[in-house]
Amino acid sequence: MKNLKNKKILITGAYGFLGSNLVKRLLDIGSEVITCDNLSRRGAELNFEDLKKEYGNLNNIQAEISDIPTYIMKFKPDLIYHFAAQVAVTTSIISPVSDFRVNAEGTFGVARAAKEFNIPVIYSSTNKAYGDNVNQVSILEMKTRYDFKGALRRKGINEEFSIDAAHHTPYGCSKLAGELYVREYGGLVNRFSCMYGEWQHGIVDQGWLSYFIMQKLKNKPVTIFGNGKQVRDMLYVSDVIDLLLLEGSKFISSPVSMRSEVFTVGGGYNNTISLLELCSKLKIKPKFSDWRPADQKVFYCDTTKAKKVLGWAPKVSVDDGLSKLYKWTEKNIQRLG
Repeated sequence: MKNLKNKKILITGAYGFLGSNLVKRLLDIGSEVITCDNLSRRGAELNFEDLKKEYGNLNNIQAEISDIPTYIMKFKPDLIYHFAAQVAVTTSIISPVSDFRVNAEGTFGVARAAKEFNIPVIYSSTNKAYGDNVNQVSILEMKTRYDFKGALRRKGINEEFSIDAAHHTPYGCSKLAGELYVREYGGLVNRFSCMYGEWQHGIVDQGWLSYFIMQKLKNKPVTIFGNGKQVRDMLYVSDVIDLLLLEGSKFISSPVSMRSEVFTVGGGYNNTISLLELCSKLKIKPKFSDWRPADQKVFYCDTTKAKKVLGWAPKVSVDDGLSKLYKWTEKNIQRLG
């Protein structure tokens, strides 16, 4: 990561969960970090204040996503991490126009401005880019979870799996549109599965592991949409940041090799958990409600490409990561709303 030291790096959505953790790591290695966040997300102001206490006077650009191209032209950073987004499936269904303007149109503006100055962009996309195609894979139903059946079992979804499907939800469509523009203009895309860790302020629509822990600590009910056998591969935030730094370092040193690349990134089969299994670990008795539109019953990643290209693989187990997040949430529960 030595070639990121003293580099000028712009992070959009800098005080969300992922951005806050990346800001900290980049400052620790000596990067010149420019942060851009409108601080509208729940917890963003708290994360900003925490980082200011630790690192002194951080100068955040409190701007909307449509304004970011202006700052790209002004600062001409060496690298951009683009995390600013509307992140909830349910919100995209209620407000699809707003979702499109932030995720698709906003990302187009960032990618286009970066291309003008030949600045590498690393974009945070989602497993929802695969849409309902994932639900067309045959599955097994067991006591506490579903699993893929056949060739994908214990292996998972990789970058070659088709994104051409209906029923992405507006969120899946807007994030997919954003990633297509990023790759068209030479940026790099990560299709992330379920990330979790410190500085995550989970809500019912996003960051479910964090949300379940907060509800448990506040002695509030948890509602599962569906039967709870849905399976995801959990990716702890320190592993995510390791990947992002490897990508940034390689993109700066060898830009041609990383242009228009896409990685499917998650914890992999060994770090899978179902909602029912999480409730059992946390000793939660959930309520149940109807399935959400286009919910994927099983999703976990085949991370072979990231290992081959970057030498990256997840290190933190679900049990270890869950313990770390539980302790952090317990310590900060009075501030988490």
